[in-house]
Amino acid sequence: MPTGLLVAAYALLFSAVTVISILLTGARSFLAKDTPSVALAVWNLIWDWHFILGAAFAFAARLCFILMNQALYRDPVLSRSSTTITTLVTSASIIAVIAANVFILGERLTARQISGAAVVLGGILLLVAK
Repeated sequence: MPTGLLVAAYALLFSAVTVISILLTGARSFLAKDTPSVALAVWNLIWDWHFILGAAFAFAARLCFILMNQALYRDPVLSRSSTTITTLVTSASIIAVIAANVFILGERLTARQISGAAVVLGGILLLVAK
């Protein structure tokens, strides 16, 4: 498989598993439990299936990120811009997480949040532009 396609595949997989991990650990049923103490709340959260599965997906996201970087470093042309590429991939995954939170978890963004996200994304685009 050509390196560019391999990197793209890892980037898509990274975004997908990151979204799943955050959706699992951000679910209202997972976070809204009422417990009498912080220690008990932490204990209950650690052993909840949302947390365990979310942690597994978070680990898978890190693994995809490492594999993507290895693929970038193997290609002499791509290795010179590997930091820029990984910045774009992680930024794209943030956009995917926000979209999933809106469409799957039903969260609503305010105009201030949307404009803040636009400023951040615009800054990233300026940073990576040649």
